[in-house]
Amino acid sequence: MAGVVSGDPSWSGAPADAHAELTAAPSATARTRGRRPAPSPARVSIEIGVTCLVLGVTMGAVWYLLAPDLIGQVVEGGNVVAPIEQARQLFDQIAIFFGLGVLIGLVLGSFFGVRHRRRPVTVLVALAVGGLGGSLLALAAGSVLGPSAASGPPGTEVAIPLRLEAPAALFAWPVVAVVVVTIMSLFRDDRTPWVWNGGSARQ
Repeated sequence: MAGVVSGDPSWSGAPADAHAELTAAPSATARTRGRRPAPSPARVSIEIGVTCLVLGVTMGAVWYLLAPDLIGQVVEGGNVVAPIEQARQLFDQIAIFFGLGVLIGLVLGSFFGVRHRRRPVTVLVALAVGGLGGSLLALAAGSVLGPSAASGPPGTEVAIPLRLEAPAALFAWPVVAVVVVTIMSLFRDDRTPWVWNGGSARQ
């Protein structure tokens, strides 16, 4: 009977392939319904940059508040040196800066890795550049808030300005953030393609 109906010249029903397209259309629409387009790389970069700027200043202030004071002595020539007994305080200053960088990198990497998961390359580059800039800004802010250089006669004890004796600690923030985003991107189930331009990502 089906063969007779389909072969009838007077049959005006929709073709079989058209019926299949109509059936598949609602399911495709349902899959994309409610999904917003991925933000542009410029918007993601600006958002991460502003966040790193604010957190950089905040990190510098917290570093200044938590870092122990370093007391040195004025020697001949007006130079200030830290006695060996102050080595622990010097280590604590570096460790606090390093720990704050690791914490911020972990938080930002996790947050932006999820928030902008369709822009992993943009997030990686922005966090690397913004993290290093934020660390430098934190160092500058802590140095400004800390004690200023002082002088006096030899033997006078003065507070040593807050500075970072281990420059490698500056990379704690960006390195941790990049590692977190990379791990999150590699273990995503949908294998979202890594894109930099404004093209749409497959889901």
